[in-house]
Amino acid sequence: MPSTTRSSRDSSPLHEKIRNDAFRTLATDQDFLDKVGEEKLIRCLEAFVWRRLDLDRALGAAESAPVPYVQGQNVLAAPFLYAMPSQLEAFACFTTFIEDQVPRYVRPTLVGVHDGLQLVDLCLQALDSELFQHLLSFNLKAEIYAFPSVLTFCAATPPLPEVLALWDFVLAWGSGLNVLCVVAQLHGMRTELLQSKTPMKLLRNFPPLRTREIIPLVVQFVGVIPATLYDAIVRHPWDDTL
Repeated sequence: MPSTTRSSRDSSPLHEKIRNDAFRTLATDQDFLDKVGEEKLIRCLEAFVWRRLDLDRALGAAESAPVPYVQGQNVLAAPFLYAMPSQLEAFACFTTFIEDQVPRYVRPTLVGVHDGLQLVDLCLQALDSELFQHLLSFNLKAEIYAFPSVLTFCAATPPLPEVLALWDFVLAWGSGLNVLCVVAQLHGMRTELLQSKTPMKLLRNFPPLRTREIIPLVVQFVGVIPATLYDAIVRHPWDDTL
């Protein structure tokens, strides 16, 4: 891909939204800003929008076809751009992830995200009913505190090297297991949460990711949750028959 930041096409209809989101993406991670930066992220997302618009036109899609860019896609693109050797490879991997593995997460209604949040509650209830009931006593369901983590597959929680390590695991086992990664993080905060009279203060910003603690817990959880719940976890990012 040429080094120039100028696109070979005009700006997409969603350019301003993309630029506004790109400006905020991993804004406190200087390594990401130095290696990737705002313009590469914008170029990737603009290319994705044009790809989807071109596909819609080729298929004769109605004008009411789903919006090709929604909240969270900027953060989902960031790890690919940081880790892959080239922008072309990053774009290919990002596109495959969005279109094949998590399409329900990028619909305008964010249906996959909301299903994922409900699954966080169900998993926490099944795995740690005491903690679940404690949070529920403060009206804290996953929709309130876990939206950024579920939406971005934990990429919104630093540090970025830990995000990449966690994604290696999640992409190998199935993207839906992000639900259990969130539950594992809650488990790591268990003592503090149970002792707190204001748990939302702790949940507002999750502690830094500790992948070596999260992954063994997720593997353990997979072995003990009901089979029907595990099936829903695996399928919810892409299966509309749930």
